[in-house]
Formats: sequence, structure tokens, C-alpha cells
Amino acid sequence: MLSGYGRDAKILIAANAAGQLFLQFSIFIMPFYLAVLGYDMAQMGTFFSIQTFTGGLFFLVAGQVSLRLGYRKTLIISALLGLAGRLLQVAAVNDYVLAIGFFLVGANMGMRQPNFTALLSEEVGEERRHHAFSISFGLGTIFNALGVLIAGFAPDFFTGLGLSEGTAYRLVVSLALLQFALVIPALLIISDVPVRNPKINWNRELVVKILKFSLPSALIGFGAGITIPYMSIYFKLQFGQTLATISGVFFLQQLAMGLGSFGLPRLVHRIGPVKVITSFQSMAAFLFAIFPSIETFLLAAALYIIRSILMNIVWPINDSFMMGFFSTEEKATAAGIRRAFSTFMRGGGNYVGGLLFGMSLSYPFYATATLYVIATAIFYAFFIKHNK
Repeated sequence: MLSGYGRDAKILIAANAAGQLFLQFSIFIMPFYLAVLGYDMAQMGTFFSIQTFTGGLFFLVAGQVSLRLGYRKTLIISALLGLAGRLLQVAAVNDYVLAIGFFLVGANMGMRQPNFTALLSEEVGEERRHHAFSISFGLGTIFNALGVLIAGFAPDFFTGLGLSEGTAYRLVVSLALLQFALVIPALLIISDVPVRNPKINWNRELVVKILKFSLPSALIGFGAGITIPYMSIYFKLQFGQTLATISGVFFLQQLAMGLGSFGLPRLVHRIGPVKVITSFQSMAAFLFAIFPSIETFLLAAALYIIRSILMNIVWPINDSFMMGFFSTEEKATAAGIRRAFSTFMRGGGNYVGGLLFGMSLSYPFYATATLYVIATAIFYAFFIKHNK
């Protein structure tokens, strides 16, 4: 699977996969952890907003930092910020400590992803980029799935041992610290890719290229923000399902998506990246448009899993496709700006989604499907001539 890659590329892919396992502990369990600590939905929204918008801000500066420090040092600093943030979340001494923890985790998110994308792109070269990104995404998603499953069952396991509910959830969140015990040593032993030009030549052509990728991502981020954070609650309200059952749905979604991504490079080779991306996203939009009409949990879960696979499995291809348009010194900045657009819009979508779900359990899905269709059409118009 990883034959033909250099040592550093293999380490990056493996570290990313292992990190995804422990990352998912905190993402899936965090709302329940905060509830056990006594925080209501409004307070949770404040913490999540701090993390989301901090991530967006750091996406904007991630490329500039790596131009001065290099990809490797920037990723190490990012990991240290994330470690400090998780420690403060586990301690949860008071509201301010928690808020700082969410801020630092957001900074880690914003600094990490653009520079990981850029560094992996440089390590594997042009010819194997689609394959490497798909493999990295696939392995990370499979480990992510395991994290969802474990996070769904771990609290009951710990309370069964006689621990209090608060202690049980705190232990589950603390397991996310293992992410950094693996990632930081991995980053310390790899070599950096030198950036020959520490300055970006900002010109109209570069700005237009970045905006062409950012606009569809912003619309998709807004649409995802309307529905995705509320899906676990939707399954509970609409079908009365338990936390363990819901975690099983997300586990199967992640597992199937991870396995499916391994075969995606072959399809890209046959019909081209733009056609793969737009066809998958169009089908995902259709499934969300009909989702509110589904009346049984099993069918709704199956459609949600298929929709998630179709929508998310193409993101590594999208990232890889984008990297081909930018030079070494431009890659992290371009990726960061695109993710900033998506993140800020996702944050706005979270607010709109709350309003729409308050009106109807159907409206959010129609809104998301519409935004997906518009974003897909724009992406197709911009890039179909580059479908190689």
C-alpha cells in the first residue's frame, strides 16, 4: 500500500492515521463531556464557536508561519498547542480554562492541516499525489471510525467499573492526549522540505486561483454547518436512538469511507478528478434532498452513510488536485485560505442550522442540498477544462 514512498512520507501518513484514532475520542464525546460538567447547549455553542473561529483565523496565517519556520517546525508547534489545549480541556478547572483549551485546540487545527497537506504533497511528488492523499485519508478515516466506536462505548465501560459519570467522561477525553504522544515524536524524526522562496508573489492570477477553490468550499462548509453537527441529535429526536447505536452509525460511515477511498485513485485515473468530485457531490446532494422523507431509522442510517461517503471521500482528491495549481511556497497558504473560507462559513452554518432545526427537522436538509448543488456547479465550471 505504501511501497514506493520515502521514509518521511510513510511516517507522515502513519502518524496522521494514528492521530485520527485519538482525535475522534474528543470530537465525538465532547458535547456529552461538557453536559456532564454542567454546561448547557448555549455554553457548549460558545466553546465550539471559539474553537471553530480560532481555527479559521489560524488557517489564514498557517502558510505565512511555515514560510518562516518550515513545514516541520510549524507542525511541531501546532502539535504542542493542541497538547496544551487538550490538557486544559481535561483539567476543566473553570470556564476560562476550558475556553483557553478550546482556543488552543482551534489553533492546532488551523496550523496543522494546511501544512500537513503541503508537506505530504512535496514528499510524494506529482505523479503519486492523488494516491498518497487517498491512502492517507483512507487510513485516517478507518482509525477515526474506531475512535467513534470506542468513544460511544467507553463511558459505560468506565462507569461499570464503579467510576462516577464525570470521571468516566474525563478519562475518555484524556485518551485524546495519546494523539500527541505519537505525532510529536514522528515529526521530530522526519526531515523538512526546504522552501526556496520565503515570500509569496501575490498577483491577480494567484488570488483568482485561490478564490476559485475557496468559493465552492465556502458554500459546502456553510451547507455542512447547517446539518452535520446536529445529525446525532437528529437521530435521537427523530428515531429515539441511543448514544451507542448512533456511534455505530458513525463507525460504519467512517469505516466504509476509509475502505472506499483506497480504490478512488483508479477512478480518478479513468475519468479525471473534476468529474469524480462533481459526480460524487451531486449524488450526495440528492440524497440529502430526499433525507427528510425517510421514516425508518435503518434506511435513514444507510442513506446517511452513503451520503457521507459520497461527499467526503473526494476531499483528498480535491486537496491533491488543488496542490497541482500552486508552487511549494504557495501551497500551505492557498490550502489555509481555502479552509478558512470553509471554516468561517461552517461556523455561520451552525447558527443557521440551529434556527432551521428549531422550525422544522426538514428545512436544514433542503438548505444543505441546495448549497451543495450550487457549489458543485461552480467547481465544475471553474475546473472542468483541467480534468486530466
